[in-house]
Amino acid sequence: MTNTNGQDQVLRVAFPSDKPATDYEPTKIHFDSQYIFLENVYSPLVEFDKIGALRGGVAEHADWVGNELRLTIRPGLKTENGTPITAADVIFSLKRLLVLSSNTHGNFKDLVCPGVQLKTVEDDCPDLKQDGNVVIIKAEKREPFLLPMLAAIDFAIIPRSSTDPNTLKIINYKETSGPYYVTKDDGHGHIELKINPYSYHVTKDIPQTVELVPELTAESSLKALLNDQVDLITTIDAARADKVLPFAEKHPEFRLHATKAIRETFLLFTARGLKDFSVNQRRFISDKVRGIFSDIYKSTPGFNPIDTFFPSFSDVGLNSHEQAEIDELKRLGGTRPERPIEIGLLHQGHEKICTEMIRKYLPNAHCSPITNIPGFESDSSAAKMPDAYVASTDTSFQEDINLISYSLNAGLFGLTKPERADWLAKYMSIDDKHKRIQMLRKLQFDALSSATIAPLLSSPYTALVRKPWHFELPAIYANDPFWLIKRD
Repeated sequence: MTNTNGQDQVLRVAFPSDKPATDYEPTKIHFDSQYIFLENVYSPLVEFDKIGALRGGVAEHADWVGNELRLTIRPGLKTENGTPITAADVIFSLKRLLVLSSNTHGNFKDLVCPGVQLKTVEDDCPDLKQDGNVVIIKAEKREPFLLPMLAAIDFAIIPRSSTDPNTLKIINYKETSGPYYVTKDDGHGHIELKINPYSYHVTKDIPQTVELVPELTAESSLKALLNDQVDLITTIDAARADKVLPFAEKHPEFRLHATKAIRETFLLFTARGLKDFSVNQRRFISDKVRGIFSDIYKSTPGFNPIDTFFPSFSDVGLNSHEQAEIDELKRLGGTRPERPIEIGLLHQGHEKICTEMIRKYLPNAHCSPITNIPGFESDSSAAKMPDAYVASTDTSFQEDINLISYSLNAGLFGLTKPERADWLAKYMSIDDKHKRIQMLRKLQFDALSSATIAPLLSSPYTALVRKPWHFELPAIYANDPFWLIKRD
């Protein structure tokens, strides 16, 4: 049972991962479970609040002075054992990211020390300086994306004392900058987190202990909730809105959280599928998969069919002419492929498309679960990829550089890895927002018209928590900061 005695109150979380803490690395975030774990044990320099406004994080203040971003580090921030987290740790964390050079949200390297190849964190990066408790990031100009980019957990501040000095690998997950730190880890997903008393997020009504319980299927997590084995099902659980919404109606002992319809399910063709199938064949396959999802979810509240990646009413939605062209291409249909298509399923919850619905719409298709996002794999592994895969991601109603760069790096628009880097560098160099929006809209239009990606459904992210806990989570992000789950 949940302990309600003040400092000992425990939140047991059904967590969709069976990985040990050592599997979580801020510079290598491919899955939502990685992001959620990391955002609870580390803090970035700045953060977005519930309505999408930037506020201070590890940096208490962030100010542009000419072309310098000056970040005043919050005083009193420490790891759980009392070791101060200072401007030197911030410089170390940013240099570490440049050395490892593998983050997926944003493109820090294009803005800071471009052309400088850091081999160690001791190498000089002329655009990163420390002045007392102030970190100075110098850019060529006042960059509109730099500060929002730093809110991504890729840019988590990692105490230098927690890493191996040679490999830079995190080896001590007790020494963290965030509101929680790891106290127990069985290596198979059962992880205990304790509150860091020095975190600026700490209040008396948040969980003092968080227990991550690996529940990898929708059935097991909902059953664990009913059997009082867990208290929280997160927004990234295998139990999606189609299961969670009716469950919440039947069980008033739990509170429901639902975001806006920012979860997009899509079919994406891999490098192999783009090579082996023509545009008309991909269009035929996309149309059939849309039919499958339409049949499955047509009567499900909260699930709506979509035909664009970015919402039509967003900053980057297609204009009327582009939308008319996409509609006409859909009307023309496609050509049935000669060979069977291999479809991968990245997450649980879509198994039904592999049963009677596949036989109805695509009898020559084979599908199976996959564990990695093909777009992040090396080019040499292309032959092992499925032709296409079904997955979900969160989208934005605005120009969100972190989500845009993640989608680009994951291969969602069909560009090669060199093309992605070139596109993002050019995009981020443009000051005129109207021109950036045009560039982004064209990227979306090209991917849709070439049948590289087929958007299928939009839906909310949902979460459930046992009373007397309640949610203060944002409606426009899929995040699960455990410190925004509080007791009445």
